[in-house]
Amino acid sequence: MSPPAPPVTLPVTLSAVDAYFPDREVTVDDVLDDHGLSAAQLRVFRRIHGLDRMRLDPDLPLIDLLLPAARDALAAAGGPERVRHVLYAHAVPQVAPAGTDTARLLADALGLAHADAFAVVHHNCAQALVALDLAADLLRAEGTEGDSALIISGERVFTPLIQLDYGLGQLLADGAAACLLTLGGSGDVIRSHAVHSDPRPAGEGEQTGETGVRHLVATMLRAVADAGLVLDDIDLVLPHNVNRTFWRQAAKALGIPTDKVFLENIPRYSHCFSADPLINYKTLDDGDRLRPGGNYLMAAVGVGGSYAATVLTRPPRPLATAGDRPSEGSQP
Repeated sequence: MSPPAPPVTLPVTLSAVDAYFPDREVTVDDVLDDHGLSAAQLRVFRRIHGLDRMRLDPDLPLIDLLLPAARDALAAAGGPERVRHVLYAHAVPQVAPAGTDTARLLADALGLAHADAFAVVHHNCAQALVALDLAADLLRAEGTEGDSALIISGERVFTPLIQLDYGLGQLLADGAAACLLTLGGSGDVIRSHAVHSDPRPAGEGEQTGETGVRHLVATMLRAVADAGLVLDDIDLVLPHNVNRTFWRQAAKALGIPTDKVFLENIPRYSHCFSADPLINYKTLDDGDRLRPGGNYLMAAVGVGGSYAATVLTRPPRPLATAGDRPSEGSQP
């Protein structure tokens, strides 16, 4: 008697991604002038790091920043009852007054009172990709086909102290993104995740420069290998939007041209904490720039030495059947 067939492992798919920005747009010049930077320092951000505009609304409540993208992503679920988990991924540990359960507030506002709701933090601007990894594991371990997890990422620039890091070339802005993962869904297949944390104290293991690039490249290559691919199979890198300088260094270390890293949103939105890779995905998807059968590599670095990467593959376009083909004599 032959042994029983192994159980079928359902893929976890990215069913929907949406993003939201406040209407209020400011220039980098306006923001950096408020921080007291000189004209020469401002030129570094513009000409070298590639920043230009960003969204900032000091009067917008955090929940109102997060809910629009979450509602749009949730619309792709098979029904609210199929959403088992709500993960709020944020980079800064304190995003609300002590005792406020922002994840629970979001879930309840979305009609998901039945879902587990919790925050994930401490990986800083790599947090959304770490949340993707965690949500996918939860669905594989506990879910049934069609079950989903909603990941929400974004936070407010609530103090000048966190907005600017001149040494990193980092200028933070308001923006949010959300995505829906589905077990056995029809969206882009999550192929692999890789996460690395530098164990050295902050200041010894810098996340920018040669050390940071080396850790990031190793994490990205591990994600690619775990997906059963090689770097040449990757169509495009979807990065965090810290600045153009860092990603030029990373592209050089990877041995790929800079145009294989999507950097177009850096001058549009600046750096929106851990939501950047999802924001970049949404921009490309809206522009029909993710090709059927293409492989895409999301990657991000968090202050303090956190590195994360995710590989996903867009399903190939179905082959036309006889019923789909125009009959003889019909107009194309």
